[in-house]
Amino acid sequence: MSPRLHTVRTRVAYGPRDAERFPAGLDALGESLYALVEGVLLDKGKLPRPCILGIRGELVERYDLPGVVQSGGDVHAFTAAVAGQSGVEVVGVLGVLGVRLGGAKQRVPGLCVFLEWPDGRWYSALRVLRDKALVDELPVLIRTADEGYPRPGGLGGWWSRARFQGLSLSLHRSGGQGGAGLVH
Repeated sequence: MSPRLHTVRTRVAYGPRDAERFPAGLDALGESLYALVEGVLLDKGKLPRPCILGIRGELVERYDLPGVVQSGGDVHAFTAAVAGQSGVEVVGVLGVLGVRLGGAKQRVPGLCVFLEWPDGRWYSALRVLRDKALVDELPVLIRTADEGYPRPGGLGGWWSRARFQGLSLSLHRSGGQGGAGLVH
């Protein structure tokens, strides 16, 4: 059975993969991307806008996460569709996201980087913010599948979902600057 097509309007950016910003290897890539999102907060004083990354060979694709949500898209299915594209090596979600700590019902803002590879390996970096700022008593928490941690709830499993449901993206440029309709 073919999955239902759903059009999502969001901003998409893509460009060449800079080996320093997007190095190969689980820890190196995770650490670099965490430094990047933390740097946006520290250097520019802005909260990093959440996005979905798809990294393949020499190309990096960035999809605006709030655009997916505002279009009524299923974020998990959309991210799985990014993973379902030919040649994608790593998929990630990064930026400031609402996170639940210790089973709490209410979400708090946190700097997040979550990356997943097709073989099920993953990398997670999370640093809770207080009043939209970093505080010393709340350090970054880094976990990986290789260390035996359970995968954080609601994240990952994108590769198996893409295979099971046959998900991938079809991109169409819309009118105006930088907009795109994304179909999965």
